[in-house]
Amino acid sequence: MIPRSAQLATEVTKAGETFIAALGAALMVAKASTTPEEFEQFKRAVGQVIGTVEVDLLWPLYKQFPELEPPALRGDKNDG
Repeated sequence: MIPRSAQLATEVTKAGETFIAALGAALMVAKASTTPEEFEQFKRAVGQVIGTVEVDLLWPLYKQFPELEPPALRGDKNDG
């Protein structure tokens, strides 16, 4: 389900982006406090979750509401 309201889409986008940032922070903590093998398992799991959130949640929202897409992901289409 893709929200039809820009306000709801904004809230969902912020929540998704915050979640991804939190997972990234957890990954850094895990790197410092786990074995290399444990870290690789954790990194794969985090990567799968982040991929799902991005592809299934955020990208459809960015497509419907382009103004919500972070500038870093826009690729500065005006730079030629």
